[in-house]
Amino acid sequence: MSILQPTDAFKMSKYNGGTMSEKSNVNQRVMLTKRLIREALLKMLKTTKINKISIRELCQVAGINRTTFYNHYGSQYDVLNEIADTYIQSTSFTVINDMAAGKNIDECLTQVLQYIKDNLEFAKLVLDLDNYDLLSHIKISLPQFDHMVIKHLPENLDLEEKKAIASYVQYGTVRLLKEWILSDCLKSPEEEAQLILKIAGRTIGG
Repeated sequence: MSILQPTDAFKMSKYNGGTMSEKSNVNQRVMLTKRLIREALLKMLKTTKINKISIRELCQVAGINRTTFYNHYGSQYDVLNEIADTYIQSTSFTVINDMAAGKNIDECLTQVLQYIKDNLEFAKLVLDLDNYDLLSHIKISLPQFDHMVIKHLPENLDLEEKKAIASYVQYGTVRLLKEWILSDCLKSPEEEAQLILKIAGRTIGG
């Protein structure tokens, strides 16, 4: 097997449209710009509804021009969706990945709920936005959820019945999370995790 030498790698990166260093600098600028936009939107959402936020005002707060904004996003809603999807993935995927690694579901779910509680302000902000469908985004971001539930259902059920039960469990879980968040996390993460698992377990026959 031939080994790629540093000089060869440099030539290949130049051929593909710039040096690795140049590409790294571009990526860093993109990340910085998007971070400025996201932070500006979150700041504005504390006092203004998203449908009242203009791109011009958002760019002023972020310290960028509109051309730069449109290089990355089509609207302020796109920015919010990216923030929320990242948030969901930081929570939901943790459960799936940890369970796949053999960790106890009680512990995994408790850790996720603790993360939500630690970021309560943003969680409530998302729930207060009429334009954002949390359940739909969780379904898109977490397609493995249905599979995980279906796997634990009795074998005598047909696939359509299993899918219906999985959707029911998913909707109920999100509903419980919404109520918990809007109550300012009145129960502890441990208590809420036990409640969710208890109800989900009864539904799937666990």
